[in-house]
Amino acid sequence: MKENNKLTTVDWIKLLGFLLVYFFFIKSKDVIINYPYWLLFTAFAIVLVIVAILQYREMQKEYSKTEKDDKPLFVVINGLKIAVIAYFVSGVILIPFNYYTIYNSKENALISEKCEITGISTYSKNRSVFYKFKGKTNVINGFKPIMENIKDNGKFKNYYFAAEVKKGICNTYILENWDIIQK
Repeated sequence: MKENNKLTTVDWIKLLGFLLVYFFFIKSKDVIINYPYWLLFTAFAIVLVIVAILQYREMQKEYSKTEKDDKPLFVVINGLKIAVIAYFVSGVILIPFNYYTIYNSKENALISEKCEITGISTYSKNRSVFYKFKGKTNVINGFKPIMENIKDNGKFKNYYFAAEVKKGICNTYILENWDIIQK
């Protein structure tokens, strides 16, 4: 009976970790324009190496017990497991950076930018606007009713993505507000 409780506790911790990463990391990253992905990739690479080293002995024992035909599958599954763990841990590590960037921008002046819209998606699970901000394509997940009317036949090219941003650290901008306006 205790084994089931331990497994359940571990599952709850994994779910809590996933929710923490989703709501705090991904949601905070969504408002940061020009996100420094080099930082995310660096954190991911460092955590990936650490997790791989920590899992090595356990995997080595299990690998030696695995049948010859199943060894490639074993390596792939455990590689994916390590990568997923590393992604979530690196996301947790970067939560303070994201919130510091957002907090630090509060003192800066609000800047209004009219950005070119490069695409619109209004699928129910993927409502997004693709736009160019200072030459780089970005995406914001969100919905404005006008998106339904302008999504087809390139009608969105007659509109701007109006962004109100504040300068952040590491050449980032924090999206405070946005709208879609006609040119």
